[in-house]
Parts: sequence; C-alpha cells; structure tokens
Amino acid sequence: MTNYLKTTKKSTLIGGITFLLLLLIATALAFPSLKQLNFKYETTFYISRLIIWFCLLLVYMYSVYIEKQNFLLWKEKKYSISFYIKSIFKVMGTLLLAMFVVGLLFKLTGSNIESKKMEEVLKYFNNNLPLILFTSITAGVTEEFFFRGYLIPRLEILLKNTHWAILISSIIFGLIHYSYGTLIQIIAPFIIGLVLALHYQKYRSITIIIICHFLWDLIVLLNKTSNMV
Repeated sequence: MTNYLKTTKKSTLIGGITFLLLLLIATALAFPSLKQLNFKYETTFYISRLIIWFCLLLVYMYSVYIEKQNFLLWKEKKYSISFYIKSIFKVMGTLLLAMFVVGLLFKLTGSNIESKKMEEVLKYFNNNLPLILFTSITAGVTEEFFFRGYLIPRLEILLKNTHWAILISSIIFGLIHYSYGTLIQIIAPFIIGLVLALHYQKYRSITIIIICHFLWDLIVLLNKTSNMV
C-alpha cells in the first residue's frame, strides 16, 4: 500500500473515491425510482440489492483497470479458527453494548427513536426469510467492501492519517442511512461503522467484519419482524 502513489496517480485515487460516493448516491436514489415501475415491493427491493452488487463490481473494475491496484490495499491476514470465533463474539458484544447505550441516551433525552419509514419497510420482511437473508448478506458483503475494504485505505493514503480515514468513512456510512428519517438511524450506523473500521484497521481481516455485519443485520431484522403482528 505504501507504493500506491508510485504506481497510481493521486488524481486516480481521488477519482476512485468520488466514483464510489457517486455510486452510493445513485443507489440511494434508485429505490424511489424503482417503486414508480409498480413492481411488488419485494421485487423492487431485490432489484435494488442487485444494483448494489453491480456497483461493487464497478468499483472492483475501477480498482483493477483504472487504479491498477488490488481492490483491498490492506492484505487480508489469516488467523486461527479460534481467533475468528473470539473476534466475532468480541465485535458483536461491543456492538450490542454500544447500541444499548445509544438507545438509552436517546430515551433519556426524549429523542425520537421510532422511524415510520423503517416500520413500513419491516412489514415486507415479516415472515420473509429469503428477503431477510439476501438483504443481510448484501449489506454485510457490499458495505464492508465499500466502506472498510475500499474506502478506508485510500482515504488514509490521501489524508495521510488513519484516524481521519476511519472517522470520515464512518460518517459517510452513517449518512447513507438518512432516508429512514430519524437521527438515531444515522448515529447508530456511524457507531457500528466506527467499531467495524477500528477492528479492520487493527487486524486487517475483512472476513471478520463481513460476518459480524451480516450477523448484526440478520439478528436485528429477525428480532424486529418477530415482534410484528
């Protein structure tokens, strides 16, 4: 990674980051447009997730053919099975504690933690395990590759500061969840992104944080839909 700017122009680096951000904005705008095609909600949601996978492919192609670099600038480290298991429990426990504290603070301050948009979306996940699984897998894989795997190392090179790279990527990760309509829907993903980014920066394992992200979304969706009538 230290030789990145020796083989790739700085403008290409900035172009890649900009390209990723534009794709994220485009995918955010795609869902409302898809709904106008009068597909069933489940079909629309599946299509929107497939678009995200396609965007991941585009970013991968940019890194290989334009940057002429590996998609993951941080080489994936291999660990023992026991380390993976311990790390997953550690990260999941940290996320659980962090979300508990965030939820408690919002309740104590009287801030709104309910999202009508989220409640509407969850209706379509009720008793729909394939949709829950596909959504969780899509989020776990694509978002970790986007925000941690691709974005953080390149921001670090550009800013020459790991901490700023982690912070900025986490802020962007939080902001892409703005459409759910409440502040907690931005703060919570920001903190989740921060926890996952710090773990990735320390251990250089995208595998661990993909699994954790997938499990977190899966557990949340199953829990929220199980409480629905």
